[in-house]
Amino acid sequence: MSLVNRFGLVIIMVFFLGSIATAQMKTFAIEDVDSLMLKKEKPILILLSTDWCKYCQMQKNQLEKNKDFLMQSDKFYYVIFNAEGKDDIVFQQKTFQYKPTGLSSGIHELAVALNGSEKVAFPTWVLLDTKYQVLFRYNGVLKPLEIKELLKAIEASR
Repeated sequence: MSLVNRFGLVIIMVFFLGSIATAQMKTFAIEDVDSLMLKKEKPILILLSTDWCKYCQMQKNQLEKNKDFLMQSDKFYYVIFNAEGKDDIVFQQKTFQYKPTGLSSGIHELAVALNGSEKVAFPTWVLLDTKYQVLFRYNGVLKPLEIKELLKAIEASR
């Protein structure tokens, strides 16, 4: 094999292996879910979080490294929703808004609706089926075994 052919083979292998090693999960914006569901119905997994939440960041980092989660992430829409976002959001033909609770604090109405109560803790996980019915709601960090159970629940809801 000539030097040029070997070099080409090495380049192809680097690109191929690099794309496998850096597989990343796809996240979707909450405001895109309705239109996505019209194209293809899938369960919706929502992580209610904030920019300041250390546990939310830790959970996101764990999921980025969780092989089971990455391998099955095409079976559901994964949404990371900032519960303190200030933009109006249309979800299921209803407009939700940010509601201030103090001078520099507040919560988005959609976070409260998804949480099921006014008292929202972070992170909060919400799994919706293809008809937007809540199948699972959990406040706190999911452990690896709990992530496996959640993935089983997603598979069962399909």
